[in-house]
Amino acid sequence: MDRKDSLVIAAGAVACVGLGAFVAARLSRPQQVVTSLEEKSSKVAERIPSKPIPEVVTKLRIVTVSQPEEKRSVTVQVPATSANLGCGYDTLGMALDMWNEVTLTRSDKFEIICEGEGVDDIPLDETNLVYVGVKVAYEAMQKPVPNFKYELKQRIPHGRGLGSSSAAICGGLLAAMAISGHKLDTHGAEELLQLAVSIEGHPDNVAPAIYGGLQMGLYSNFEKRWMTSRVQLPHGLIFVIFIPGFTGKTTELRKCVPKEFSAADCVFNMSRIAWLVNALLTNDIKHLKEGFEDRMHQRQRGDACYPHMQPLIDAAYEAGAIGAYLSGSGPCVMAIADGGIGDFFTQSDQVQRKDIAIAAAMRSVADDMKVVGKVYVTHPAACGGVVIAADPPYSTPLLAFNGDT
Repeated sequence: MDRKDSLVIAAGAVACVGLGAFVAARLSRPQQVVTSLEEKSSKVAERIPSKPIPEVVTKLRIVTVSQPEEKRSVTVQVPATSANLGCGYDTLGMALDMWNEVTLTRSDKFEIICEGEGVDDIPLDETNLVYVGVKVAYEAMQKPVPNFKYELKQRIPHGRGLGSSSAAICGGLLAAMAISGHKLDTHGAEELLQLAVSIEGHPDNVAPAIYGGLQMGLYSNFEKRWMTSRVQLPHGLIFVIFIPGFTGKTTELRKCVPKEFSAADCVFNMSRIAWLVNALLTNDIKHLKEGFEDRMHQRQRGDACYPHMQPLIDAAYEAGAIGAYLSGSGPCVMAIADGGIGDFFTQSDQVQRKDIAIAAAMRSVADDMKVVGKVYVTHPAACGGVVIAADPPYSTPLLAFNGDT
């Protein structure tokens, strides 16, 4: 057996593990879509997950050093994420190089200061999803939440299908653990993931927000917990995002996704997710687009809510995209190009790279349809949420960590 055959077999195995949970979840659990961050915060604050909270969440093995080094202040950054990738409904998610920042500083009063994207629509009270993440982390530590000053730098557009709520949740969880000096178990437990999913309800956005890269997630009936597995991406992928100037309408989005599917539609999606994972693992860029097809949610949302979706996907393919899909629950439309090598501005391959042509094609169609929005070009983020600054710092004269940590 050669290496390529091994990769194909491995890809099939990884895909099949995700497919069982993928189909079971879609047939047994109705989809609930919320595009307003304030509405999402209110619902999350009720702490009613779509599945029972895994037992591991209630029995966290929080690692506590003999004298936890509490911090006066910490700053974490968390990436945007793009969920579903067409066929991987509630199963696949990928981190993007677009980052929100959360700074927690000990204070004598509760205060949230927010700047950047969607600042007028983000709640500044205890329904804020960053605070919800902090609160859940301290509940896991069995400690009251101290007073903090929350400084939020929002770069991820909210309510557009780019994982802004997951970034807020994971940012709060990470910042709370860092400032308290506690740690969560990782291998064989993924306790941070369990906490995040207990708030969000599914792993497709929170998993890549935590770990980076492309993540496949499922709930294991054997382990009785949520699990993730990284799917390796080919080098040089470029993501072209059309970001409309509006959010989705919650009531319409809830109605347009079926609660039951035919066997033919399930088989269609299972074949596509297996194909997509295999194509990524074997670097089969030429046939990658087959894996982004979907019959469970994408066309339904496009027909009911997003008339711009399919015309932009078609325009992207005509301009040379190797993949295109509705990002998350929309309304963002994602197109993928290859050929990225080094810096976008100082190194260029006009023959191989199609991202500028794809952006222009999507922009032209949007203009013709009078859809207000902008095009954003980025690439995958291999790293998930991370502490980038701390006071006092983790670094010492003999052991230095990256950034201001």
